[in-house]
Amino acid sequence: MTKLTGFVRRYTSISAVVHMLRKQELHLLDPQSWDDRNDRYFMALYKEARGAGGLYGLCAAQCSETYHHWRVFTGTADGACVELNRTLMEDALSKLEGIRFGEVDYLKLQEATKLTARDVDRLPFVKREGFKAEEEYRVIAETRERQQPALGIPMPIRWVNAVYLNPWLPQPIADSVKATLRELPGCSKLRVVRSQLIDSGRWKQAGDIVAGKPRQPARPTLKPKA
Repeated sequence: MTKLTGFVRRYTSISAVVHMLRKQELHLLDPQSWDDRNDRYFMALYKEARGAGGLYGLCAAQCSETYHHWRVFTGTADGACVELNRTLMEDALSKLEGIRFGEVDYLKLQEATKLTARDVDRLPFVKREGFKAEEEYRVIAETRERQQPALGIPMPIRWVNAVYLNPWLPQPIADSVKATLRELPGCSKLRVVRSQLIDSGRWKQAGDIVAGKPRQPARPTLKPKA
């Protein structure tokens, strides 16, 4: 697993990617919808301490793809991953009121018990060490207005480095999804790739070499007649 420096990866569903690209918005969710109850509790404490009307969060990964990320955060054949340019995103977010972003710290239980009132601003960015494999990066937003299920933040298409489709998606369907995404406004040149994490030709070739199997000849390229 390689830690990314210039990008973060938002795992979500294909339908959410369509919505994100069409609206050109990042969608931050109410943390009370998250699975980790410890995380939800810390976010609620932070919201109360800050006196915020609404609190929203977006979770992303700052590492190369893993089986864990695909399975846990996307399910199976409906999953997708949006790779965002971290520098462009942070430059824009830093100009918005009520927005914070950063890497999550993973603490052992003994370390968490040593937190004090001075650590209240850390609450949205700490999780238990058992979640360390997530390599999480987080964006949070506070609002004066009442809590809603989600909050949209403007996201120019230039922030999107690539969209990855889950490795369980059949290739013909993946091709259709690619075409659909590229038909969205501003997305004609968008890089859309189906993950090969569980079905890699290069990985299999390496095994063939070990087993002494002959290399498969490359498929001939058909050239148009002059």
